[in-house]
Amino acid sequence: MADAEIPDQKLNFEQNELVLCFHGPLLYEAKILKAENWGPNDSDSGDTGPHYYVHYKGWKKTWDEWVPEERVVKHNEANLIRQKQLKDTYSNKKKKPAKTIYKIEEQNKGSDFSESSLKHQGEETDSEDRNDTESQEDQLQRENQERGKKRKKINEDEDEEEEFMNRLEIKILLPESLKVKLIDDWENVTRNNALLKLPRKYTVAEILNEYLDFKHNPIAVTASNLKPDKDDIHSEVVQGIKIYFDKTLGNILLYAEERQQYVNIRKQFLDKENSEIYGAEHLLRLFVELPRLLAHTTMDQAATETLEEHLIDFLKFLQKNEDRYFAETEYERHGMLPPKIQKATGKKICGYINMSEREGWVCANCKTSNTPGWRAGESPDQKLSCGLYFAKYKAHRPEHLWNNLRNKTA
Repeated sequence: MADAEIPDQKLNFEQNELVLCFHGPLLYEAKILKAENWGPNDSDSGDTGPHYYVHYKGWKKTWDEWVPEERVVKHNEANLIRQKQLKDTYSNKKKKPAKTIYKIEEQNKGSDFSESSLKHQGEETDSEDRNDTESQEDQLQRENQERGKKRKKINEDEDEEEEFMNRLEIKILLPESLKVKLIDDWENVTRNNALLKLPRKYTVAEILNEYLDFKHNPIAVTASNLKPDKDDIHSEVVQGIKIYFDKTLGNILLYAEERQQYVNIRKQFLDKENSEIYGAEHLLRLFVELPRLLAHTTMDQAATETLEEHLIDFLKFLQKNEDRYFAETEYERHGMLPPKIQKATGKKICGYINMSEREGWVCANCKTSNTPGWRAGESPDQKLSCGLYFAKYKAHRPEHLWNNLRNKTA
């Protein structure tokens, strides 16, 4: 940023360098955020030469400032000793004055003053001063230690927050048809009191293995936008998905209605991982949570973009095979329907309808009769298999989102 008419002066300090910087009479640890060589037109004050924008360690960012090179020294052993000496000198100046002079003046106000009494008085005062100085030094040392701990914690918290905020966000956009699968799954479990049959016909482990076989097929690789990778990054991504699924299923991927089923199934299959029991429905829930989970990793921009690319490619594979992997009819009732949808007569005329009462019903929208749950439509006699979409968007589910299985009559 230096002026063109003035040759650049050498910058003796670099960006991100840890230094000691004068602030008032004392030296403080600081980090150089920017280093620039100023010309006469680069500042309102007309200052020229090397200048540094510094952040004082343990201080709020509002104290960050530009300083000339004269206020900056190297962070080394000699300057650390100098820092301590300045601190000690400044602390001593703030201590109260010695009591000897005061006592001498008091004795001179009308009393005989002998050399021996002066000497004795001075010895007593020196002793008191030494004790008082030691007490102040101990107190100052304790205060400095406590202040140092607080500043260290504040600095660590600020660094962690800044590091987290600077991490790259991973965006995973689900295809529309898979979003519908998520809605249907949520509706079946939380509204219809229906749970998936376990173990699933196509488990997560099997789906991931099929994806690997597909990507290792030269024809498939050529047809996709992804290039063959010498390090077989597909295997790494698949392994990562499997690990995340196995570790997070029991903690964040289950609805409350599924937790007892999870306990029972784990007791039944002690030798199997979660990915060898659960299927595509729960795998899709993982992709909703992945951006939040991956935010705690320390990947650079290149790694983040590569991971996004391969996760989206896997979702395309999942969408292409959704008719096989997702179950439309493999939900089982596990209790009574919610009381709010029942009337005193026991007839379900609104909300969700018992599957046993669906004989002969056809969806007013997609014309299917094969669905795990029914909703009332725009009128009490109108039944919808895709009613959650209608309830959420106030419009019928468009034809391109109808599932092929639903288009087949039961």
